[in-house]
Amino acid sequence: MRSFKDRQRGFTLIELLVVLVVMGLMMGMISFSLIGGGGAELGAAQRELLGLVQQARTRAALSGMETRLIVNAVETDLEKYHRYVELVVKDTCATTNETKWLVMGQGTYLSDGVFFVPEDESFCEVADDWREDAYTVWSYAEDDFELEDVFKGERKVGSGSKFRYLAFNSMGSVVYPSAGGGANLQKPPRLVLSNGALNPLSSGKPLRFDDPNSIAGILMRRFGGYAVLDLDDFKQP
Repeated sequence: MRSFKDRQRGFTLIELLVVLVVMGLMMGMISFSLIGGGGAELGAAQRELLGLVQQARTRAALSGMETRLIVNAVETDLEKYHRYVELVVKDTCATTNETKWLVMGQGTYLSDGVFFVPEDESFCEVADDWREDAYTVWSYAEDDFELEDVFKGERKVGSGSKFRYLAFNSMGSVVYPSAGGGANLQKPPRLVLSNGALNPLSSGKPLRFDDPNSIAGILMRRFGGYAVLDLDDFKQP
């Protein structure tokens, strides 16, 4: 069985050019509408994030391997916490069954002062009139995904940095979080951005969001579609 690296070398130049052209056209058509609230920094972060989401989905579909957009979730890492983003592709060794994650390109940071809004208020302080659904919905509710530091373009699973993530399966479809018990329905993954600031760790909540009019994001659809979100797409408190 060929490894991911072997299959990656099998992509033709035409396939890669088609992907780049399609992504360029889509970014060109929607870039004018990615405004959100909160100024130029928030709009720039939203545009960059959309490009990364498209790259992750395309990579998953072409490689046939699960691909994740991972976000640093180490509360003590003040430089990277909920700002640093990386694309990784799952690769499992056919002989040892060892799983590792291949790092695609360079990691990137959101614009200065812009953060991913965590999944609930236990991770952040928000303004009293914060939009009630202006929180990120990751592909998995669990927060125990840890990877070791990058070595030769790879991250091994194990004790290291903690990440939250948006995942795409081998067909390029976004992975939904599991539904809760009872009548709860699966929530579609949603990446929410806002202008914010770091809080002293003594407060117990590492992030603070004071401006309820500074919110933007991306709502994912199961089979590859998405919706660009601005302030009016979030529910009033």
